[in-house]
Amino acid sequence: MRKQSQSANDRGTIDRLLDAAERLFGQHGYDGVGMRMLASQAGVNLNAATYHFGTKEALYIETFMRRLRPVNAERLHLLREAESKSKSGLMEVEVIVDCMIRPPYVQGLEHPDFHTLLGRNLVTPPAFLEAALKREMEPNIRLFNAALTRALPNVPKGLVHLRVMFGMGALPMLSMHLEKMGAPRNLKRDECVLKELIRFISAGLQSEPAVPNGKLSAFHIMPNISRK
Repeated sequence: MRKQSQSANDRGTIDRLLDAAERLFGQHGYDGVGMRMLASQAGVNLNAATYHFGTKEALYIETFMRRLRPVNAERLHLLREAESKSKSGLMEVEVIVDCMIRPPYVQGLEHPDFHTLLGRNLVTPPAFLEAALKREMEPNIRLFNAALTRALPNVPKGLVHLRVMFGMGALPMLSMHLEKMGAPRNLKRDECVLKELIRFISAGLQSEPAVPNGKLSAFHIMPNISRK
C-alpha cells in the first residue's frame, strides 16, 4: 500500500475497500474479482482504489495483512506474558497452544469473511501471496515451534513442527463450520469450543509418534524431521 498521510476520510475509504475485498475475494477468488467491482462494492471510485493500493495484487496482500498483523502481535504478547509467569521458564503445552490459537480463533468469530478467504487460499495460494504470508507468519510460528519444542523434549523437533501445522489447519475449518451454522455469538459457548480445540491440539502434540521417525521422513512430509 502506498505511503501517505491518512486523513479520517482516507482511512474510511481504505477500510471500505478492504472490507469489500475480504468479502468478494473470499466468495470469488483472486481471479474472479476486478478492481472496478471492488470499488463499486466499497462505494468509492476506481481512482481511489488505485490511488490507495496501486494494484489488485497489493490490495489482495493487504487484505490478509490487515488481519494477520494484529493477530501475530497478540500471539506474541500472550506468549511473552505466559513466559514471564512461568517460574521454571518452561510453559505447559496447553498454555502455549492457547497463546497460539486464541487470537486467530477470536478474530475468526469477529470477522468470518476473513476465514472464508483464508480457507480458499490454504491449498493453492497465488505465488505472490505465499511469499507475503511466509514473511509475515514464519517468524511468529518459529517462536511457537521453539516454545513447544522446549516443552516437549521427548518429541522430535520436526514432528512438533508438523503437528503445529495440523493444529493450525483445524482452526479455519472450525471457523467456517461455525459460520455455516449461523448461530448467534455466545461467549460462553465460544470459550468452551476454544478450550476443546486447545485440548485437542495439545493432546496431539504430546502423543507418541505414530510411526518411527525414519519412515515419516521417507514420505517427504517435512524434510527437516529428525531427532535432536
